[in-house]
Amino acid sequence: MKTSHAAAVLCTLTGTSLSAAVVGRAATQSNTAKATWNSLGCYTDSVAGRALPYGATTTGGAGAMTNEACQTACQAAGYSIAGTEYGGECWCGNSIGGGAGLAPDGNAQCNMACNGKAAETCGGSNRLTVYQLSTGGTNPPTSEKGKRGLCYNNNNPSKNAVYANMFKGYSKISWAYDWGYPSWDLDAFFEFRQLTTSFPSVPMLWGRPSGAAPDWTAAVQAAGTKSILGFNEPDLTYGGSSNMLPADAAAGHKAYLEPFRGRVQVGTPNVLWNNDVGSSSGGPYNSRVWTQYFLGNCTGCHFDYAAVHYYQDCEPAGRAQDEGAAWFKGNVTNAWNTLRLPLWITEFQCYGSEAQQVRFLQKVMPWLDAQSYVARYAYFGTFPDLLLNHDGTALSALGQAYATT
Repeated sequence: MKTSHAAAVLCTLTGTSLSAAVVGRAATQSNTAKATWNSLGCYTDSVAGRALPYGATTTGGAGAMTNEACQTACQAAGYSIAGTEYGGECWCGNSIGGGAGLAPDGNAQCNMACNGKAAETCGGSNRLTVYQLSTGGTNPPTSEKGKRGLCYNNNNPSKNAVYANMFKGYSKISWAYDWGYPSWDLDAFFEFRQLTTSFPSVPMLWGRPSGAAPDWTAAVQAAGTKSILGFNEPDLTYGGSSNMLPADAAAGHKAYLEPFRGRVQVGTPNVLWNNDVGSSSGGPYNSRVWTQYFLGNCTGCHFDYAAVHYYQDCEPAGRAQDEGAAWFKGNVTNAWNTLRLPLWITEFQCYGSEAQQVRFLQKVMPWLDAQSYVARYAYFGTFPDLLLNHDGTALSALGQAYATT
């Protein structure tokens, strides 16, 4: 389903709840904000629809939770709103979503002490103690920035990141990743922007190793690694997929990714979410069912985000011109409603002429930026005849649209 410049894929996200002791607190408790953060008060929340979509890992973990630790983690991840909940959870975002709002009973149910600082309140049951960066104003913003990235590799005459580096200086491109561990001399422009958005390095475990994987462990434990990506399209059977049964993928996840939970953000396998008809690597059922079987086999696993792919026609035959964009939005919405994890859309592409792809991106990118549950996305791909011109010497018209729209 990919072009001749086939690669793999990756990138998506979310938070899961952490255990914390319930401690009743008096109304006189203090909520300490860092100098650059403003208190927004006590907000409602629900596991069925998170007010803030990104579950952050903080220094010291849930047992050492403070509002300041949560704010630091959220700011490092590129978010402007931080909320603590249930004494030990940290949630981040750039807008309040999920139908949440200021608690109707004020601060009454934001009544749990922070696990790491008893004098502070860290939300409550289904309640968030919320702060916002002062530079963001007093109202939660309506869209996220810094989501747009590049998927690239070293399959070029220079055998390095020369294609990705052509996007240096475009402010809307905030990160880049390769389908593995090395960066192939990715320009410091991207490395800096990755550091400021908590994505200095995003190692991906493309397929399940046959034994010990010391190189993988070293990549995960490298300084600055904040997130790790799981298997690439294990739900499919073509040559560029990792092709696994759901139970085998779950066993591999438990062996090679789950041990790092709490130290880095861990994602689900990268699956082709719009493969909702026909078969998968597991048998005569689609990729969405494959994902449910994987989750059912991965008992006790923790996921901070979900990674999905999408490939489909820009303008399906016999349909209205914007139908392809509507299909894409519907698939992304379905992934969120099904998985309830922040989403990394690490590969997506519509099939069509360059003009059709440009129109598609102009329709979907503003929408992606406005969805608080979409954490990262990367259009396929940083290669000639796609985001680059035929000779691979400059951005194509499609690349210009992706970098500037």
